[in-house]
Amino acid sequence: MKFYPIHILVLFLCGVMAPVFVYAQDTTATTVEEQLEKAFEELDGEESGLTGEQLTQFLEDLAANPVNINSAMLDDLLQVPGINLKVARAILDYRVQKPFEIKSELLDVQGIGEATYQRMASYITIGSTKARFRDLYMRPEYWLSGQKVDVFSRYQQDLKTKSGYVIPDSLGGYLGNLGKYYHRFRVTTNHVSLNLTQEKDPGETINGISGFDYSSAHLALTDNGKLNELVVGDYSLSFGQGLVLWTGGSFGKGREVTGAVSKNERGIKPYSSAQETNFFRGVAASYGEKIEVTGFYSSRPRTASVISGDSTRFPTSSGLHRTENELFRKNNIEQTVMGGRLRVDTGIGLFGISGYQNEFSSYIAKGTSLSNKYDFEGKTNSVFGMDYRGLIGNAFLFGELARSKNGGLGGVAGMETPILNNTDLTLSYRNYGRNFQSFLASGFGERSSAPQNEEGFYVGVRHQLFREITLSGYFDQYRFASPRFGATQGTGGFDMLGLIEFMLSSKVNFYVLLRNEVQEEEYVLKNELGQEVLRIAEEKRNSLRFNFEFRVSPSVRLRTRTEFVRNKEAGKGWEDGYLIYQDIRVEPVKGLRVDGRISLFDTDSFDTRVYQFESDLLYVLSNTVLYDRGQRAYVALKYDAANFLDIWLKYGITVFEDRQAVGSGLEEVQGNIRNSIGVQARLQF
Repeated sequence: MKFYPIHILVLFLCGVMAPVFVYAQDTTATTVEEQLEKAFEELDGEESGLTGEQLTQFLEDLAANPVNINSAMLDDLLQVPGINLKVARAILDYRVQKPFEIKSELLDVQGIGEATYQRMASYITIGSTKARFRDLYMRPEYWLSGQKVDVFSRYQQDLKTKSGYVIPDSLGGYLGNLGKYYHRFRVTTNHVSLNLTQEKDPGETINGISGFDYSSAHLALTDNGKLNELVVGDYSLSFGQGLVLWTGGSFGKGREVTGAVSKNERGIKPYSSAQETNFFRGVAASYGEKIEVTGFYSSRPRTASVISGDSTRFPTSSGLHRTENELFRKNNIEQTVMGGRLRVDTGIGLFGISGYQNEFSSYIAKGTSLSNKYDFEGKTNSVFGMDYRGLIGNAFLFGELARSKNGGLGGVAGMETPILNNTDLTLSYRNYGRNFQSFLASGFGERSSAPQNEEGFYVGVRHQLFREITLSGYFDQYRFASPRFGATQGTGGFDMLGLIEFMLSSKVNFYVLLRNEVQEEEYVLKNELGQEVLRIAEEKRNSLRFNFEFRVSPSVRLRTRTEFVRNKEAGKGWEDGYLIYQDIRVEPVKGLRVDGRISLFDTDSFDTRVYQFESDLLYVLSNTVLYDRGQRAYVALKYDAANFLDIWLKYGITVFEDRQAVGSGLEEVQGNIRNSIGVQARLQF
């Protein structure tokens, strides 16, 4: 294999820099990046991209503004990964006796083990139990306390020119340049948030500071007595178990087998992401404590393909406006949503009801394939649901039942409970009717789209075999009652994951992950008469991963991974693929972190593609898809240049050994190399 300069640089970091810090002290803090890696590296890159940015930003912001476990209210605690209603109640009961003095004291709280503690540690802090200033609203210092100003800009670009930039505008080429710009200005205090976010995607045009293709802004009042949240501008809504309203990103199936099935609602959150479609624009407010009332109104333009007259398809989620055709239909329909929520905090749990009325300015026509038969069609829709989170003994119960305007039903119910001394169990059943039309939702399931046409049962188990060895896994059986995309009949399948983790020491850990997916698919074959006959068979995908991590010191982390993939499409033979990578994280001086990685991959086709989660710029989720044969390498730097200035830089290159063009259509690049660069700077005052 031919090596490029970037490969030599990464090898230099691995072989030369690492030994310098062998004798430094160890640290085991769980990082936000590790949380995101566990959540998204098992997902298809496209699926993780749809909601990953919002979840990434939510966790990064939570880590930057951790929850004070000595003064936090119930809803504040429930924002923290690893804390469900059972754990939150236990924390509140514990601190009544005495305030927490150190974070690790949480291990004394019933229901919090080492794994749960590590998951939440990055998002909590110890502070005083001082009372909230609920009677000082007229004092300037109340509104200005905890003031922070964030200004950051990001630039990313593929360095190879794609076909869309060569084709003339009049023939459907891209109108703008290759760069992707992102800019955000945010001022926050303990009680106020003011934000402006702007972005231009590659190929889109930009005209000065006010000419970005996408702009988002909000003014929010937070935590002001019983007025929990008031947002004017852009916001997200996340209620219940996500069957009625959920637009803030969420965890799904992955290595966290027992803690990611149930959802802890986030309610109203001011929106500052660059994801262009998954938010509301208008006004929203929540008020109350034991009884909380929420109301919201949103009206914003959407983009949809025109069929004829005032009839369109359902609004797109791409947010791309690069060509004359894409720009012509930009914001060509209006979507108006209004609704509310009532939630009651009782001694046995939290109970809520949610609902909304949605109206489009154009008639939405569903698609013509069999998989579109039960999709939404018309101008108006409404969804209403009831949800609960409660405790019975040591068991945490959760669930939601919802109904759409056309009578379609969707429901999910589950339980998380310890069994024996060192074992945690999660059970969940979901049944989303094929005519359940809740397109502003995101329920747990096999598909990343809105909860519809899916029935499934999930069981997850985590067992601490010894202090150094943990066994965990899940099994998820599911069924699609009506045809999904590419099928003419109902299909089903199952997904299972097994994980063995070895914590050999505070510096060395190793895990083995096995995943097996089986799903029914249709295929066409010819019979003895030469006639094409439709058949159904199982599509199978197996993967085996070995991951070794060595923390040489607090300043050096080495990681080696090998992954093997086998895939068998319905009616075809087995195909193989593999991924091998070596990476290093080095902090040679205070304030500077360098991540480097070399990856080798070889797959028989796209069907045996492999994924790798990469370090990237702040708020950028990178779950890279690799297929065919080649090499990939990247270097990512984060430098705290001053107490008010942070700088990020990433360069990545992928070299394909068996092709002379990469991509297709307007995204095609001639040659066998794809490389990109990204730079970002943040000012904080």
